Amino acid sequence: MSIRRRLLFLLLSVICGVWGIVTWRVFIDTQHEVEELFDANLAQSARVLLGLVKHEMEEEEKDEDEDDEEEDEEEDEDEDEIELDEHLFGHKYEHKLAFLIRASDGEILVRSATAPLFPLPGRSASLSDYQEDGHLWRVFTLKSGQFFVQTGERYEIRDELITEIMSSTLSVLLMALPILALLIWISVGRSFRPLQQVATDIAARTPEQLQPLELTKIPLEIKVLGTALNSLFSRLERAFENERRFTADAAHELRTPLAGLKTQAQVAQRAIDSQQRQQALQQILIGVDRATHLVVQLLALARMDATQTLHKHRVDMYELVSQIIIDFTPQALDKAIDLGLEKTATGCTTQGNQDALYLMVRNFVDNAIRYTPAGGQVTVSLENLQASRLRLSVSDSGFGIPPEQRVRIFERFYRGENQNIPGSGLGLSIAQQVAQLHHVEIQLDDVPGGGSGLCVRVDFPIQSA
Repeated sequence: MSIRRRLLFLLLSVICGVWGIVTWRVFIDTQHEVEELFDANLAQSARVLLGLVKHEMEEEEKDEDEDDEEEDEEEDEDEDEIELDEHLFGHKYEHKLAFLIRASDGEILVRSATAPLFPLPGRSASLSDYQEDGHLWRVFTLKSGQFFVQTGERYEIRDELITEIMSSTLSVLLMALPILALLIWISVGRSFRPLQQVATDIAARTPEQLQPLELTKIPLEIKVLGTALNSLFSRLERAFENERRFTADAAHELRTPLAGLKTQAQVAQRAIDSQQRQQALQQILIGVDRATHLVVQLLALARMDATQTLHKHRVDMYELVSQIIIDFTPQALDKAIDLGLEKTATGCTTQGNQDALYLMVRNFVDNAIRYTPAGGQVTVSLENLQASRLRLSVSDSGFGIPPEQRVRIFERFYRGENQNIPGSGLGLSIAQQVAQLHHVEIQLDDVPGGGSGLCVRVDFPIQSA
């Protein structure tokens, strides 16, 4: 089901549910107000009748001195008029209305044609229900002096009025429902038009078109999707750029060692004596080692470029550095370099990715040994700056890096003035990428105490146990 149709059904269901609640509430309120209004009319009618009866009694008292015959004639005429009025029905509801006037002894003085014999309650003024012949009556009784006045009406009148009110209300709501559904359908369709425009824009793009979407004229809800797509386009652009850069770097850097290998192979092929051939083969082995090292560094750099987040856990830097010292001991012994580890830190645990940190520190030590002359010294130290900081330092007694070149030393394939020393120029670039992923900074300083060489420092936050 489409979102448009789902929204239509959902909104109509909610609206119908709200209408049902509102209609029920209107019914309750209407019923209450109708009851109040009709009860008030009954009470008012009873008081009007009572006033008429009292007025009539006062008139009779004034005429007490008149002749009995004249009084009899007037009474006969009044009785005839009352009897005539009681049997004239001028409205369809008239037979559903009734009144009854009694004397204090219970004698009926005046009674409408359809009035039942309503019972007399104990209170002077009260509302009660009375049922007779299957009809339920609402009765108001008013007692004043020597008279009982009772007015009543059937509940059918009230029910018909409430039914008419609710029927009118429901008919309007039901007539409005199709119109409302059409308006919702059109409104939802117009609201989704920007989403269709975004989909059309994306569908028309080629794989090379990864520029961000324009998000200035779209709704906020769709802007969230557009922002996520722009973030995806940005990551794809970085991934494609890294792939293009890796391809270009690999092609550029592997061209020279491969050409050297081809040259040495041709020399070995044309060599006359075994010594010349052996020397050419030795150069081939050295070239293969250099090419292997370059490929390893390129692959490591490509992995770092592709990685935007790292899975981090607790890493013991002392164990990691100790393993690196063991790995490079043969290389240091070949150059008679004093490779050592100094540990004054009491807390050496940090939060990070062990493989990435191993690659970073390994490049520090590899560069230090590579650029330190034979008989030199390379020292790795771990110390606490504060209770929450761990400093890793790699110091060597090599050629060092001039201060003006330290800004560019992290660029790929930049090797400064030491072009004659084997290397790829990628070690510090890889280390810089690892440092950025761990949110730490690599510092390049002179060796403490003076002298030639370089000191590389990285400060890590200590992970408490």
